[in-house]
Amino acid sequence: MKKWLLPLLYILLLIWAFLYRDAIMEQLGERPSFLLLVGIAALVALFPVVPYKLVIAALGYAYGTLWAAVVSWIGTMLAATILYGLVRYLFRDRGRRYLERIRPLQTFTAFIETHPFVSIAAARIIPIVPQMAVNIFAGAAALPFWSYTAASGIGKVPGILLYAYLGGNLSAHPWISAAAASAYVLLLGLIAVMYRRLSRTRPK
Repeated sequence: MKKWLLPLLYILLLIWAFLYRDAIMEQLGERPSFLLLVGIAALVALFPVVPYKLVIAALGYAYGTLWAAVVSWIGTMLAATILYGLVRYLFRDRGRRYLERIRPLQTFTAFIETHPFVSIAAARIIPIVPQMAVNIFAGAAALPFWSYTAASGIGKVPGILLYAYLGGNLSAHPWISAAAASAYVLLLGLIAVMYRRLSRTRPK
């Protein structure tokens, strides 16, 4: 029965969004409430029908950098926590068996378990890493909840701030936007250096 709960939850949320789509669009046409924006952001993070980076940029364009960043951060953290909890408590055994069955994942999982905070924070910062995969992997590997949550919360901040700022300021302040993007790339380079150093201590 457990294996049907997560797909069922997804289906029910999709049905709810479809049934109330007119009311949702009407609210978005006006000045939407903070809770509504957070709820929509969380739904988009749970059901990534569009890249979440575009959602952050759109919010930045519509409501400004700070407001967009706060809404996006809370929404994606809610989604990350919900999916982590569902996978960990409903599919943990099956997920663990899958991770143990694939040899490359065994080494990778061992490294993540040795450095859970740093690994999750880095995965949140790197833009090409699918965030849904991070949520599912953390739940299947049963990483410590507070390490996962704290690392996710911190790791999501740079990217969210960048995309929220670019969404509202790219055309008006191209040079500042370019500097912000360059700082982000520099941060990615530092993460790569740190990963190489930590990988030297990876369990064999």
